[in-house]
Amino acid sequence: MNIKIAKSSYKNKDNKRAIIFDCSAKNYRKKINTGVFIDEEYFENEKFTIPISLTVTISKLKSKREDALKKFFEYNWSNLELENYLKKGIDIYSVEEYVKNDFIRNKSIITGNDYINVVKVFKKHLKKVNIHFNDILEPNTIFEFKTSALRSGVKSTSINSYIKKMGVIMNQARRDGFITENFNIPKHIVERTNRTIKKVLFDKTDIIESINNSEDIYQVQSISILLMLIICGGMSPSDVMKYKVGYNFTKSDLLGSIIYEEKCNFLKFKKSNKGSVFKYTKLDYIKIKLIEIVKTLFYITHYKKYPFMLAAYSAQHEIFDFDIETNNNTYRNLWNFYQTKLKEVSKLRFSDAKSIYYKNLEEMSMNKITADILFARVKEVEIIGHHNIKLLKENIETCENKISELISASELIQVIINRTFFLGFDLNEIYINNIKTPLDFSNFLMKINMYHKGL
Repeated sequence: MNIKIAKSSYKNKDNKRAIIFDCSAKNYRKKINTGVFIDEEYFENEKFTIPISLTVTISKLKSKREDALKKFFEYNWSNLELENYLKKGIDIYSVEEYVKNDFIRNKSIITGNDYINVVKVFKKHLKKVNIHFNDILEPNTIFEFKTSALRSGVKSTSINSYIKKMGVIMNQARRDGFITENFNIPKHIVERTNRTIKKVLFDKTDIIESINNSEDIYQVQSISILLMLIICGGMSPSDVMKYKVGYNFTKSDLLGSIIYEEKCNFLKFKKSNKGSVFKYTKLDYIKIKLIEIVKTLFYITHYKKYPFMLAAYSAQHEIFDFDIETNNNTYRNLWNFYQTKLKEVSKLRFSDAKSIYYKNLEEMSMNKITADILFARVKEVEIIGHHNIKLLKENIETCENKISELISASELIQVIINRTFFLGFDLNEIYINNIKTPLDFSNFLMKINMYHKGL
């Protein structure tokens, strides 16, 4: 028995030739379609670059041929058994394989999972076990995907996002040599939406009402988190998981040691996921108090089932000790839950925190260097040697204190404490920063165990 990998003698309507298994022996000849089609130009013009995906596919066909011959002789197969084995074909190199093996190589776990999910969504709505580059390059595929997704109730904005991300995958695949064709999204497929910029208003009265209307600890917890996000420099939920505490007496952070007094501690987090500039905020009494409240509440709600998520009680200014990239599903579920709880009692979202913070900053009078630091527009080296560091420190502290005053943080903290007491949780009694020793911690756990019964 001999098996060759060859091209078919005929072309399909797309000017492509099938790759076949050409099986031959004495008084026997059988040609079996592999399901792989190659553009005619790859056969006629040597200058054409064969895409990597096709090279991988042909390599799989060769392995299939060798395996078929081995089994044919070892197991004394009949010709029919050989044919049935070859007819099963191979898994053509898929978009999903490319994304998992190559596309996400230098990307974060969160980003990688996001793009893998895009491929899964396409497979679902195209009703395919696998999708290949040629499937996506077909002119009608994107239209079919959109039509199916709309029928399933997927929002237009989500569909647009999936299509655009598939475009990113395909364009990267071309740059990587997996395909040779450009992928163009038809203009009429991705609809332009007239985005109205939502004006985010922070109203103390509304927040007090939200706190007092809270019917469980999770709702109060969600509002406490929102306040923390605002006054701690306009954080996002991911910043809460990843911020670093700077201890200025160590002089380990250049910018922190310049803009804050020696005995002061501060928080440090990235201004955005894509940037390299860090945001700083001083840990004053109000911020410390609010962080401690949030941490205490998370110990009450999560220590029993999810202790691995939480920072140690001795890490005074840290709430979580948790890698959101390796535990992305847990991270997403956590914040989706609290976003829902916030929605039950407030019109605000966690994503509004940054807007509220910066809006209040914009209304303050400050010089350029102070503004550049507070808006995280400056790198450390740019302020070394500033002519009046003492005045700079005073200006920064004044502005940060003003933020807390403008949103009435001190008053709102007391309203939160009062409401948790009404719900049966005495934060003055179970305050986590009262813990100084392992015995104190043991007693603390005994106290919060009583609260778990009602959760």
